Formats: sequence, structure tokens, C-alpha cells
Amino acid sequence: MPKFLFSLETLLRHRDDIEQRERDELLRLTYKYQTELRHRDDLTHKFRETMKALSNHRSENADGQEINWFYLYLNRLTQEIGESEKCIARLQSEVQTQKEVVIEASKKKKVLASLKSKKEKEFTLEMERQEQKEIDDMVIARYKPGDAADQRPIDRRKTGTEDIKHGS
Repeated sequence: MPKFLFSLETLLRHRDDIEQRERDELLRLTYKYQTELRHRDDLTHKFRETMKALSNHRSENADGQEINWFYLYLNRLTQEIGESEKCIARLQSEVQTQKEVVIEASKKKKVLASLKSKKEKEFTLEMERQEQKEIDDMVIARYKPGDAADQRPIDRRKTGTEDIKHGS
């Protein structure tokens, strides 16, 4: 029985590779996004801790220069949190766009995969039909109607005695 060959197999493999690359890119962007979220959370935590420390230093009547350093540090943290928020928004947009790209790549691959499956089923069905036809042809060739030799077995003893009687 011949082996099934899908004429678009190369294209299917290519689309599979594209889908995998797009998934890898989505994973990379998602990791970057999550890393940036953790970074922002760390900055926010530092900001809160610094505010607590500033409050403690104020209550202890700390030096003005020291309190000024706290404010400078808080301003810097605020700027970094703002930059992180912008980066998070940009990465979130990139992740969403990449998800759409992955979905589109998956659709293109699935179209070819379902076409391959359909063609493979058709091929299998056709092979089964051919096999059944060959079997039917062999059965018909073996038992042809009207061929007495094929329909009933010959009794050699009977045939041999008839020849002897007719010969005498």
C-alpha cells in the first residue's frame, strides 16, 4: 500500500515553525513584562519604606540635611516608578499584540493541519476501496458464473468409470 504524502507538508512545517517562533516571542515579552512588574513593585516597596523612615526621622527631629536627602531619594523613586509604569504600559501593549500574532499563526497552521487530515482520510478511504475492489476481483475471478469446473468439484472416480463404460 502506498504511503500518504501531503503536497503542502513543507508549508505546514514552515507554518509550525512560525507559530513556535511567535510563541517564543510571546513568552519572552511576557517574561519581560512580569520582570518589569516586579521591578515596579520593588520600587513602590522602597518608596513606602523610605516614607516610613522619613516619618520616623521627622518625629526624632532629625537634621534638615538628612531629611532633604530623603526627599531627593523619594523624588528619584517617584521618577523611576513613573518610568516603570510607562514601560509596563508599553510591554502590556506589546504582549497583547503578540498574542494576536500567535493566534493568527495558529489559525494558519490549523487550516493546513485540518486540510492534511482531510486529505489523509480521503487517501485512506481510497486505499481501502482499492483493496476491497482487488479482493472482489480475486473472488470473482475464482468463482466465475458458468464455469462448471470452478463451481463444483470434479469427482475423478465417477469421471473415470464413465470413460471406461463408453470405451467398451
